[in-house]
Amino acid sequence: MPSLVPPKSLQELEDLLKEDTKVKVAGIDVDGVLRGKFMSKEKFLSAASSDGFGFCSVIFGWDIHDAVYTRELLISNKQNGYRDVIASIDLSTYRRIPWENNVPFFLVSFLDPDTKQPLSVDPRGITKIASESATRIVLFYQYFNFKETAASVAEKKFTGLTPLTPGNHGYSLLRTQLNHEYFNDIFDLGTQFRIPIEGHHTETGPGVLETALAYTQVLDMADNAVLFKYLTKSVGMKHGVIPSFMAKPWGNLPGCSG
Repeated sequence: MPSLVPPKSLQELEDLLKEDTKVKVAGIDVDGVLRGKFMSKEKFLSAASSDGFGFCSVIFGWDIHDAVYTRELLISNKQNGYRDVIASIDLSTYRRIPWENNVPFFLVSFLDPDTKQPLSVDPRGITKIASESATRIVLFYQYFNFKETAASVAEKKFTGLTPLTPGNHGYSLLRTQLNHEYFNDIFDLGTQFRIPIEGHHTETGPGVLETALAYTQVLDMADNAVLFKYLTKSVGMKHGVIPSFMAKPWGNLPGCSG
């Protein structure tokens, strides 16, 4: 089993990846959505030994459905051809994705290609600056889960979705047995993905779960918050479940805290 200890030097990074052929990298766009890709190990190591690699700035100029904003930003617009910004690799975010054959994974922050300073539209870069004087925090999610697929929700036009379980069963030890593989995978794979979880249980509402992420530093928690959604949605695909992190997906039911 490869080490999960983040590398502190380029040599440690090369040693860590000696058995790998590719690496997955991702950054966070203006809507808090992970945007990323696979890179060859050679390309990744080259980027890690320099300022980073080019990443199209359009991720700060479109919405979650890739529709370009009518009011464009200075950093990302037609006039500059949606030029590349610099994706700077953060070696401290190293982990492996257990549901993708343990491929290595790293987060990036985005820098201005001219000044090499953090972009003001990059949530991760700004969080890093703001957290320098902050303390440790805790975070939890409450989220509805539906027995659906991407195809089925599109066919239903995103209405009348089937809850993972019916009724209100907060803190139930029995309801989790109905979908125990999905429920347990979130916790177990989260641990393997370096997202430690303090608590995980059903909450009141049809198909509602609550997960508390372990107390940690602000930037680490911000990373974990985004990556937990990635984890849960990925695990959900495996089990035919779509988790929803909307604040209030049902008009006649309580909204979700977190």
